Amino acid sequence: MIRPDHPASFLEEGPFRTEEDQYFWKALVELTAMEETNQGNLAAFVGVSQGYVSKILAGKQVPKARLRRRFAEFFELAYEDMVALGRQHLESMGYPAEGLPGRRCQVREPAYGGAEAAGRPAAGQGEYSALRSMVRDLRAREAREGTYTEIPLREATASMGGGSTETGDRTLSYLSFRTEWIRSKGNPEYMTAIRAFGDSMEPTIADGSVVLIDEGRRQFVKNKVYYLRYNGQMYIKRLVDAGGRLGIASDSDNNLLLVSDADDFEIIGRCIWTARELD
Repeated sequence: MIRPDHPASFLEEGPFRTEEDQYFWKALVELTAMEETNQGNLAAFVGVSQGYVSKILAGKQVPKARLRRRFAEFFELAYEDMVALGRQHLESMGYPAEGLPGRRCQVREPAYGGAEAAGRPAAGQGEYSALRSMVRDLRAREAREGTYTEIPLREATASMGGGSTETGDRTLSYLSFRTEWIRSKGNPEYMTAIRAFGDSMEPTIADGSVVLIDEGRRQFVKNKVYYLRYNGQMYIKRLVDAGGRLGIASDSDNNLLLVSDADDFEIIGRCIWTARELD
């Protein structure tokens, strides 16, 4: 292929105005060819004419933002991932840093009638192995993120007995919860998980359990279990209404602490789920 003297000249001619235009177009052309996509089916899914799709693939038209996202949906990718895919694929081809190749040097007719009809090897013969791998990884991530939501497991711990001073924010790992379930409980952005130790909240929460905390729910609701700070120590306890005063209660016994105005007390969040490792 012949390269133009100025690789970035595609920004000054034709419909391409930004690098994002070029990256999206490159991904669209390569995905269409790799998967031997039927032009009519693609047009029907996006909601435009087959002729318009043909112009887009030939580099003569740049679709609006809404249509770009429809193209990405056809290939089961997020639009942002599709743009990144085009950029990564161009970079892997070794184009110089000062610009991208002119579009006339890149256009390759998609194999609407089959790869052989375009006079090149079939896509399954290794030509697209790297691209297939990238697309497979992106689709797997899309599916995983759509089905599951990751919540950080923090270094902080809470005591269900004598109190804990460990309040670290460092993330040790991530726990995956079904997105539908966790969103029914609250906003995952305000949730975190910690380890709880002690036996004063048994059988509700066992020693060594992982507890999911919703830090967006800090208001007092009687008889709910909370992660809280009390006089410099971190606890997981049940909060109760004790004759008009706030009480900190344990589930395993009748111990009750009454919170006074002089106490250092703060509700960090409500405990909404718990699990423990098996020996």
